[in-house]
Amino acid sequence: MTPTLAAKSRNPGSSLIEAVIAVGVLAVAIPLVFGALAESGKSGMASEAETRSTWMVPSCMEEIEASRDGKPLHFTATSAGEPFPSAGGVWALAFSAEGTLAGKVSKAAYDSGTKEIDGKPIRYIASLSSTPLPVKAGAMPMLLARISLEFPSTAPAAKRQKLDFYTHIP
Repeated sequence: MTPTLAAKSRNPGSSLIEAVIAVGVLAVAIPLVFGALAESGKSGMASEAETRSTWMVPSCMEEIEASRDGKPLHFTATSAGEPFPSAGGVWALAFSAEGTLAGKVSKAAYDSGTKEIDGKPIRYIASLSSTPLPVKAGAMPMLLARISLEFPSTAPAAKRQKLDFYTHIP
């Protein structure tokens, strides 16, 4: 007995149009998924940096104060009212993923990015700088100090994400 035409399925597979639509949907969806994953990674790093900043910024302020007192651990001694770093220089400190101080970062390592300092892995670089503020009559000269927490440390300076913290110092 041969099957009748009515019993046979008229659409045994997918059509070319259905296949093209499926490929089109995948072509749009896959880049969106990977883009969302990349952005969530950046968000995670930024929130981690904000959390760790509560340990790193005070360490940077301690180094600035030590420099003002003439007893710096990593940089040169400065006097009150003297801006830092010197022209063309960089004051930068390296921090581990946990937010512990790893050491001083050289200008070359700061510019190009670095993975470790003295064998210690690092994730964050804090750059310290200051600019003189306009002096008002009868007021003490002040500097605007900026501590810029930059991550990831392996990226070149121009490509790092940054969190900036500001304060006034004499």
